[in-house]
Amino acid sequence: MIQCPNCGSRESIAHQARQRPNANYVWRSRTCKNPQCRSTFSTREYSLEELAKLIDKDDQSVVDLRNQCDDLLADLTELITQYRTTDAKGN
Repeated sequence: MIQCPNCGSRESIAHQARQRPNANYVWRSRTCKNPQCRSTFSTREYSLEELAKLIDKDDQSVVDLRNQCDDLLADLTELITQYRTTDAKGN
């Protein structure tokens, strides 16, 4: 279950999804549906099969995970930039 990191609500709207080349996850930009929160956050969604493969792989999987973490940091930087350039209504 996806939970808002700001208020804990389990209700959110996915605005966009990205499948990265050579990545085993789908990245989604979300907004909390709680009217008092409306926080924007992102998720990485792995299938259970892909997650099990990552855990069971050799040392190369650690390098792959590190690269995926770098991608996540880039995504977060982009979201923070977007957040800073929009007002509370998303304009």
